[in-house]
Amino acid sequence: MPPVMNKVIDVLIAIALTAGVVFIIVVANSFLMARGGSAAGFRLWLSFIGRPDILGIMVLTASVTVGYLIWQQRYRPRG
Repeated sequence: MPPVMNKVIDVLIAIALTAGVVFIIVVANSFLMARGGSAAGFRLWLSFIGRPDILGIMVLTASVTVGYLIWQQRYRPRG
């Protein structure tokens, strides 16, 4: 697999992990609300995660993090 494809997969994994953590937090919090439950929490999470600004921030954060890690590995001083 080309190295660029590996980095794209790293970004996608980071986005999926972020969405998963947000899912757990939102669904757990929905159980604490008076009219909550798993279905209400899932609907709330789906409407939140589908917003373009949220998706953009997740992609930007994952891309910058992977880019920084690539840069850090490439330019790390050898000693």
